[in-house]
Amino acid sequence: MKKLLVVIFLFSLLSCQGNEISISEVNQPGKPESIEQLFDDYFKIAIALNPETGSYLGLDSEGEYPFNQSKLTDRSETAYKKEIKIIKQYRSWLDNFNDLTQQQEIEAAIFCLYLDNIIKKVPFHRSDYVINCNFGLHINLQTIMTEYHKIYCKQDALDYISRLNDFQMIFDNLLIDMEYQKKEGIIPPREIIDRTIDELDDMISEDLTENIFYSDFVKKIEILNLSESERNALLKQAESAVKESVLPNLQNFADKISNIKKRADDIPGLWKIPGGNKLYQHYLNVHTTTDMTPEEIHQLGLKEVERIQQEILQRFAELGFTDGKTYGKIKGEYWNSLQGSKYTFSYGETGKNQALNYYLQILEETKPKLKNYFSKLPQTEVTVKRVPAHKEQFTGAHYKRAPIDGSEPAAFYANLGWTPKKPGMATLLYHETIPGHHLQIAYAMEFCNVPIYRNFTHFTAFIEGWALYAERLAFENGWHKDIYSEIGYLESELYRAVRLVVDTGIHYKKWTRTKAYNYMVSNLGWGSYGDIDRYTLWPGQACAYKIGELKILELRRKAKEKLGNDFDIKEFHEIVLKNGAIPLDLLEKVVNTWLKKQLSRVSDNIK
Repeated sequence: MKKLLVVIFLFSLLSCQGNEISISEVNQPGKPESIEQLFDDYFKIAIALNPETGSYLGLDSEGEYPFNQSKLTDRSETAYKKEIKIIKQYRSWLDNFNDLTQQQEIEAAIFCLYLDNIIKKVPFHRSDYVINCNFGLHINLQTIMTEYHKIYCKQDALDYISRLNDFQMIFDNLLIDMEYQKKEGIIPPREIIDRTIDELDDMISEDLTENIFYSDFVKKIEILNLSESERNALLKQAESAVKESVLPNLQNFADKISNIKKRADDIPGLWKIPGGNKLYQHYLNVHTTTDMTPEEIHQLGLKEVERIQQEILQRFAELGFTDGKTYGKIKGEYWNSLQGSKYTFSYGETGKNQALNYYLQILEETKPKLKNYFSKLPQTEVTVKRVPAHKEQFTGAHYKRAPIDGSEPAAFYANLGWTPKKPGMATLLYHETIPGHHLQIAYAMEFCNVPIYRNFTHFTAFIEGWALYAERLAFENGWHKDIYSEIGYLESELYRAVRLVVDTGIHYKKWTRTKAYNYMVSNLGWGSYGDIDRYTLWPGQACAYKIGELKILELRRKAKEKLGNDFDIKEFHEIVLKNGAIPLDLLEKVVNTWLKKQLSRVSDNIK
């Protein structure tokens, strides 16, 4: 990644000073002289306006891209309009650059799509549910404070406390948006409201030792070289901030939500809100980076579900599982047979620790295999950790990239709120670490000379498509130890195909929660209202996995057919990964350009 920032821990402890940055001094755009300056200036302004993002990326708040670490991001309507004005200015400037190199053209196309997607969202910018049990503000704030606000010195601790005191401003703006949504009828289903209230109740604890914002602070300042009086003063300030700012605002938010609940229904689809159909198409466009319609995606999902089920049923038959009128019932019979230490872990904490160690074992076994498929491998380390107990109820398995400053390794967070069975664990690890998310994202950070603003561009179809392709790569090349692990992979692929059907079913075909759940049970062998809530709150995102994977497989198949014995899987992977995460149409152009050169080279060798 361009211009990686290095923070020396010891230096931070000795010289950390107060951040006196004035946003007004850094967020006035001046016309850039080069396209590289355009990208860099935009990132600098965006970070200044979004200090939480600076913390998330692990930037030095007083470095090349400064931000006020003592503040949370201003989410007011005034701040939003200000940022949109800046975005439109940069979009206008982008059109002024001509005679670009091939690499500059790629970056210009990415920046253009990124800005255009933001601008197209403007008419719907207040339509995302404020009441959100999966990605709500209360969860985001908890994550920023406990996972991304680092404390290396006393000033960092004071900034943490200052951010806690910012809760009043943050929730004042949130309640304005919630009142707007109430007036417009933008209200999520009752179940999501109930789950959000439950989460808030868990966060609102009068016992400071149980409050995550306070207990996290206590733990973080242990490393600081403070006198007893300094430590006590900081703890007193943190206690005051939690009691006077955090808890009252969380409680008020919960009370307001409870008052809205009586106006809620059980409809999960986006179609029910004003402009919902257009907004859903927008989300599909953004997440898949295609122009596919909901109907096209729905039909693709049905086709993929049938294909993958047939592959699994063949393996079920090999194991003697054939009874059942539906795929779901046969799957249930198979799943219930997976008993004993070959397939499961012990109960309780012992079993959870066994599962964590099993993930780590698979990770170590996978590392030597990569050299056969990739010419360059990132050096950034990745490990496996447990999702913190306080987040298990609303956080699934996920990958957390290493911060830009390199202060800690990347991590795959496994949710061990329930203990997994062994057959599906390898596939999940491949998806989240290597050769999936970690390899792709760390590769981009270490080898792709891309502008730093690309930390903002999250092209789901590429990122999740690659991770699903990585699962396929492992399956195709015999990384699974037995038929049970192979079935684990195929079930993972089937799950992503079912998502195509359920997501479009909910938001396009007006399916009820019950119908979506029953479809999952019939076609997966299990159902999850938690999953349905995710699709409700994150429309279109679940469709990106399969669409991205299928595009990468299509391009690989084309390259193999054209090049024959001259096809090199390492070269193909390098050309796919070399530009970082990019839209699928641009990926196709990049691969086709490479393929044309390869064919020309092969032709010259023949002559």
